[in-house]
Amino acid sequence: MTRLFLSTLAATPALLACAPDTRMPESSYQWERRQERIERDWRGRQPTASQTPTTPAPKDKP
Repeated sequence: MTRLFLSTLAATPALLACAPDTRMPESSYQWERRQERIERDWRGRQPTASQTPTTPAPKDKP
C-alpha cells in the first residue's frame, strides 16, 4: 500500500507539469502572441482552395 501511495505521489507532479497553462496573458507582447496563435490555428482549420467544392452554386429562381 505504501509503495502505491509513494508512486502515485511521485507521478502527480509529472502529470500536472504536462497540463496546459490556462492563465491569461499579462503583457501586450503575450496578448499579441496569443492572438497570432489563435489566428494561425484558425487558418489551419480552414479548407484550402483544393478542398472547396468546384460545382457552381444553383441559380436563384426569379
